[in-house]
Amino acid sequence: MSISSTSSHSIFGSLFGTKPANYIALGMLLLLTLYCLSSSFSRGASNAWYFNAEFSLNDWATKNTIKDEAEYTSTLTSIKKAQSLDPTHPHYAHMVGRITHWGVDMGFEDTTALVDINQWYVLATELRPLWPEPWIDLAQLNNALHGYNDQTKYYIDQAIATGPYVDIVTVGIIQVLLINWQLLSGQERLLLFKKFDIATKQYKSLHQVLQFAKDISREKLLCSQLKFNPQYSKHKDSYSYRRYCLK
Repeated sequence: MSISSTSSHSIFGSLFGTKPANYIALGMLLLLTLYCLSSSFSRGASNAWYFNAEFSLNDWATKNTIKDEAEYTSTLTSIKKAQSLDPTHPHYAHMVGRITHWGVDMGFEDTTALVDINQWYVLATELRPLWPEPWIDLAQLNNALHGYNDQTKYYIDQAIATGPYVDIVTVGIIQVLLINWQLLSGQERLLLFKKFDIATKQYKSLHQVLQFAKDISREKLLCSQLKFNPQYSKHKDSYSYRRYCLK
């Protein structure tokens, strides 16, 4: 045996011993190290794909449109790669649904994709039950697909339970309730105005709900609150009030 191999064996033996059990322990340690390295690489890669998709999604929200179908396809590919690398991450599952939903709205996907979108939102709630955004997305999607039924109401309740003061929840609930105004019970109408009260404290939320109300010809329901309720008197000088509530 050469001096070098003898030396290496001596060092190995001094560190781990020569018993078979020690070799097994070393093998398990190496496997664990490789697993950790692989997991770290996968998480890093999935984050990169996710942030790429998130940038596009935020840009679409700002511009309220997608440049073209190629951009949509590229963004969807990015988030699907992220989700495939880390299938237990709730944000990735939710964003697959969100981006695909944009694809349907822009005409890049068939409306049959809404069923898959629903499943992505459900998966996000299963992976992170206390996260409100997928719950309100489910409420709006289920309302669009099946109307204001018990399932829609359940999703609204879950959104309120997990994020009662989150802007996207406030706006989403108001939108669903405005659409179904004529179907609402007295308590549900009271809920609408409670959520509207929260919206008045955030300029962006107030602007969004007034714009939506105007789009579906229900702005008088909200503008009457701003006009006649003394607690909203300061809003009469706001741009949103002048734009949506003054004829």
